[in-house]
Amino acid sequence: MIQFRSVTKKYNNDNYALKNINLDIQSGEFVFVIGASGAGKSTLMKLLYKEEQATGGTVTIGGINIANLAPEKIPNLRRCMGIVFQDYKLLQNKTVYDNVAYVIRTLGISTKEINARVIGALKIVGLYNKMHAFPSELSGGEQQRVGIARAIVNGPPLLIADEPTGNLDPQNSMEIMQILEQINQRGITVIISTHDSAIVNHFRKRVITLDKGGIVRDVEAGTYE
Repeated sequence: MIQFRSVTKKYNNDNYALKNINLDIQSGEFVFVIGASGAGKSTLMKLLYKEEQATGGTVTIGGINIANLAPEKIPNLRRCMGIVFQDYKLLQNKTVYDNVAYVIRTLGISTKEINARVIGALKIVGLYNKMHAFPSELSGGEQQRVGIARAIVNGPPLLIADEPTGNLDPQNSMEIMQILEQINQRGITVIISTHDSAIVNHFRKRVITLDKGGIVRDVEAGTYE
């Protein structure tokens, strides 16, 4: 599903965020990307949804090299994936329901279909009973659940989560990860960058370790260390 071939990301000051990355992720996998701060985790994730542009190499998703994707085609790329952010990025003046519905209201589908998708996504993350609440009325863990519901409401084959538990306490972090694992069990590929060793050690998924912009370890059912 995803291939990185000789991928490099260099900034103007000759500082390399990524160096010669070669990586394959198959459809349906659950992958942790770990490493110290500055190791290249966020850059790798941002290359997937075209927040960053590779300096060299190819990034292929579903057979399409997105490294050279024209800017006007980026929105179509992002509609095929769900993205979960550390800081939630919710619309504060909209309800939980409207935050989730927002991303699919431009797709030309019926109000009935929008309602069915939103309610289905909210049930998956356990927030059906808070659909009329505003973000300010929710805990951090609940806000991240809204972010996950928004990411999956369009039924994407790929979910990318960049430090999704970075602002949460251990209990909420574990609950969020359990939701992401359940989503993966529905056949969605899940890629998570994290510095939370307890989570990585608990779930024992594939672990890719970055250090100074390069992959130094790639193990199945791995741990943080």
